[in-house]
Order: sequence, then C-alpha cells, then structure tokens
Amino acid sequence: MGKIIYKTKQRDEILKIFENHKDSCFSAKDIFGMVDAGETTVFRTLSSLCEEGIIEKYVSGTGTHDSSCYKYNNCNDADHIHMMCSKCGKLFHADCKFIKSLEEHFMSEHDFSLDRSKTVIYGLCKDCRNQGVNDNE
Repeated sequence: MGKIIYKTKQRDEILKIFENHKDSCFSAKDIFGMVDAGETTVFRTLSSLCEEGIIEKYVSGTGTHDSSCYKYNNCNDADHIHMMCSKCGKLFHADCKFIKSLEEHFMSEHDFSLDRSKTVIYGLCKDCRNQGVNDNE
C-alpha cells in the first residue's frame, strides 16, 4: 500500500507557491512566512512534496533546515547539474555538453557514478559578482 497523500488547504497553498515561481528557490522559513500554517506543517508538507518528486531539496553548508532550499521540479530528466549562488541563493541549471565529459571522467578515472539530480556546484552568480561580492563574504 502506498503512502497516503492528504490534500489540505496548507498543502495546496504551498504547492501553488512553487507552481507560480517555478524557477525560484525558497527556504522553509520563506514558505512559513507566505502561508497560514504552522512550522511543523510547513516542514511536513515540504518533505511530502519532495518524496512525491514535485519539488527538489538542495542542502548547503551544515545540512540543517535553515540551510536547505526547495525548488519546483520542472525537469523531466537529470541531464543537468545545478549551480547555486552562495550569496543570493539563486539556482541555475547547467546542461552543457561538458557535464557529460565530467561524468565520464569521474567514472573512468575514479570509478564514481555522478548523480546529476543531486549535484550542486557553488559559486557566485553574475549579479552578485557585479555588486562586488566575493567568495569570502
């Protein structure tokens, strides 16, 4: 028997946020401030939406809830990796041909299979670099 999915007003509100902002990332704290729901309900709903594959969770730093962000899963495949700006948190898809070469290198030289769906490269986006932000801030 599969997991029961409860269709609640709060779940619908949270899902609508992601559907209306498909290219944006949100922390649980962001979502908590946008819906009329308790913190526990937000965390449970985010967890459930991740399990269903509707949203993706990206963890940076310590791996705590505060360092995680969530994004609508608008990809039908994992033929890309992600780049995340360390300063503003923007998440970008990198689906250039180089990624396949990198994946082949890891396999042939290190006997390591890259999971593209969970691969995140951190750095600074163009906007943050143009604002004079550096990696050490």
